[in-house]
Amino acid sequence: MTSELRVDRIVPVDGVPSGGGGGVVQVAVGRRYSEIGDTTSTSFMASGLIASMTPRFSTSKFHIHMGGGRLKARAGSGIEVKMYVSINGGSYAAAYSGNRGSTFYYTSSTTELQIPVSFVDLYTPSSAPTTIAFQPYWKVFGSPGGGGNTFLESDSNSYGEVVLTIMEVSA
Repeated sequence: MTSELRVDRIVPVDGVPSGGGGGVVQVAVGRRYSEIGDTTSTSFMASGLIASMTPRFSTSKFHIHMGGGRLKARAGSGIEVKMYVSINGGSYAAAYSGNRGSTFYYTSSTTELQIPVSFVDLYTPSSAPTTIAFQPYWKVFGSPGGGGNTFLESDSNSYGEVVLTIMEVSA
C-alpha cells in the first residue's frame, strides 16, 4: 500500500507561505472594558484602546479588526470612529485620509440607541516601521439631546468589552 501527499504550497512556522505572501505572521490584541463617553466633543479623542507590535518584515501589511462593546448615540446625533496609527513611537495620526472609518448616526426621537462597535480594514504603511501601534479615535457629531454620546457603553454587568486585533500579514 502506498500513500501520496500533494500540496500547492507549504506554510512554514513563521507564517510566511512559500511562493508568495498572504500569511498571518503575528497577532496583537488590545482590550478595553471601562466606559469611554458621555461627551459632546466634536474633536477626535483618543480611546485608550491600543494594540501594538514590532513587525517581523519591512513589507508587511496590517489587518485591523475591532469589534464588541457598544456605541451609544442620543437622538439627533452620531459617533464617528477613525483608526489612528503611531509609527516608531511617534504621535498618533489618522491611518487614512478622508471619511474612511465607522460612522453611526441616530435620527429617531427616542432617547438613545446602542449598537456594537465594528471596524475592519487593511493598512499599508508608507515606510517600513520598526514598531507600530493602532488606536481608534472618536468624536460626536450633531446635537445629542439629554447628555453625551459614548464610544464604549458599559453597565453593571460589565458588558461592553471592545477588542482591537491587529494581524501582521506578509506581502
